[in-house]
Amino acid sequence: MEIPLYVFLLGYLIYIAIFLIFSFFNLYTMAKYGFVSFGAWAVTISYIVVTLLALFVSYYYIAQVDWSKSFQVFGVVQEIY
Repeated sequence: MEIPLYVFLLGYLIYIAIFLIFSFFNLYTMAKYGFVSFGAWAVTISYIVVTLLALFVSYYYIAQVDWSKSFQVFGVVQEIY
């Protein structure tokens, strides 16, 4: 049984989309209610920088994969007579 590698890419993209939606609401809430101290600014900027860094690093590694290949789940079993 073979699974195309792009299935894993689609799963990752769905995860990233959900993460970005939650991040948007998180940043919106922090911007609306939380910017009262320098610590809140530092946490917000750190969160954005780490998120962008993680996205760039994952793009770097994902871009190197040939997504037209398949992943073989179970190997071919040869019977010995």
